[in-house]
Amino acid sequence: MKLNKRERELLKTITGLLEKVLAPKAIARKGKGPRQRRSRADAVKLQKRVLAARRRNKSVAAIAEELGITPAYVYQLLR
Repeated sequence: MKLNKRERELLKTITGLLEKVLAPKAIARKGKGPRQRRSRADAVKLQKRVLAARRRNKSVAAIAEELGITPAYVYQLLR
């Protein structure tokens, strides 16, 4: 079966899209490294750092990036 130029281009486009869709993707994580279990004392220290940063009007995203935790965890520590 012979394909004309347009059909070959279309076939290349489709195969390119399929390769992108089926390629394995790395899981994007917000934290740095594996999950950590913290002792209560460590959690209290972290909470004090978060509260101090919020008093200085730092954004939650900046705090999370600085401490290597997720923004959701920052909000949880603010409670």
